[in-house]
Amino acid sequence: MTDLTDTILASLSDIGLGPQRIERARGGDALFGSGGLLNSIELVQFIVALSDRTGVESFEFMERFEGGGAVFQSAEALAAFIQEHTPQNVAV
Repeated sequence: MTDLTDTILASLSDIGLGPQRIERARGGDALFGSGGLLNSIELVQFIVALSDRTGVESFEFMERFEGGGAVFQSAEALAAFIQEHTPQNVAV
């Protein structure tokens, strides 16, 4: 488990996801999309919470979502995206 994965899971907790869905995210379930853990409203809340924790602009996440949403296929995919886009002066 990486620090970024912990940050992602903490952001899911921030928006009120219960322990069962957080464990599913930890296990690799899709965060959004067909069969995903988040509905549309939760996705927006999650993006805001994640942006606050990582310093990655919300618009960066939204651009990736509009491009097919693959970044939200798993916590691992999202962690890789955040790693590439985290500002240098922000510790996650």
